[in-house]
Amino acid sequence: MKPTPVVSLNPTPVVLANIAAEEGAAGSGEVLREPRVRTLARLFQALFSEPPAFEWLALAPGSAAAWLNTSEAALEAEAQGCRLQGAAPEVVARVHDKAFCHRVAQRESLLPRILRDAFHVFEPGHLTDAEATLARIEEVAAGWPPFIGGRFTLKPRLGTSARGRVAGRVGEDYAAAVRGALPRLAQCGGAVLEPWLERCGDYSSQLHVGEPEGTITLLGTLEQVTAASGVVAGHRGTVDSRGRVTSGSPWDEEVREVALSVALAARDEGFSGPCGVDAFAFDTPEGSRLRGALELNARFTLGTVVLAAVRKALPTLKTRLGLGPGERMHFYFGLDAPASGWPEPDAATRCLFSHQESGDPLHPALWVERDPEVLSRALDAS
Repeated sequence: MKPTPVVSLNPTPVVLANIAAEEGAAGSGEVLREPRVRTLARLFQALFSEPPAFEWLALAPGSAAAWLNTSEAALEAEAQGCRLQGAAPEVVARVHDKAFCHRVAQRESLLPRILRDAFHVFEPGHLTDAEATLARIEEVAAGWPPFIGGRFTLKPRLGTSARGRVAGRVGEDYAAAVRGALPRLAQCGGAVLEPWLERCGDYSSQLHVGEPEGTITLLGTLEQVTAASGVVAGHRGTVDSRGRVTSGSPWDEEVREVALSVALAARDEGFSGPCGVDAFAFDTPEGSRLRGALELNARFTLGTVVLAAVRKALPTLKTRLGLGPGERMHFYFGLDAPASGWPEPDAATRCLFSHQESGDPLHPALWVERDPEVLSRALDAS
């Protein structure tokens, strides 16, 4: 159910930057002290400044927006005289669960054939029996293709930025690490067992499900640039003169198709608002494959921030760099500068849009370049 409408409306819309709310009150407090998360929280709040990059970002009086719609966020919005826009927290919790995306992928045949039976969902109660959990890991991994080599990861069903995972390899000593992680995983809604795959590209699709009409808008696709820890440092992509953004990857069409299937399933569960679907390409002995439905982020994402920044930069790209019909320019948005630093703008080939404010611990910026090789060399060196 949606929160009870508030009688006395606050004329000032409220923005709740509850980044990492999946971690719970204790975990999110620790995460929010991280410099990248503090910067992301500010960028999220700036999404709602005038003029908004997308019409649905315009908050009406008496409304509130949260990074993730949780019951706590709904109560906070109500306490401030506002109604939380978007899906009800119980709907968000259901589709934000990694197991939801996995089940949609199985039902809709969105998984590569070699991964059809490669996963297992653990309910929280299943994780109280460590020996049974370890036996199930061995049983499922026994059916994996040889190239996986028995490597696995056990992910929390509710988590963010690769936190809380435990990895191992069947045949090696991993039991102690798994046993130690089980109480934490149970508190995070359970776990999903997955094979560990050698990635060769990470992608995300950003979408918006309208309320109440349920219209799904594909906002764009992006390539994720990740740090060694697995945390997303930024996104890159291409933009045309109409503001249409793609990842620039040969996988882009499949990434879009799978993301729309997942978003449709979430809408059918009652979801509305912004969301992102993560995907990645991985290597096999027969060539690369795409896992297009990795997880659904039923909330705002860094990708939402990136697409809004690109959209707002579009008029400058047209006037300063001459972006016209039939052309595409390449961009990178990072929460901080790459190792080589942000480049100097160039009137003919490059624009740099700083998103840093006084007191920011990091220097977020949007870098737009005519030559994709210049971007690639800088990011490869980071």
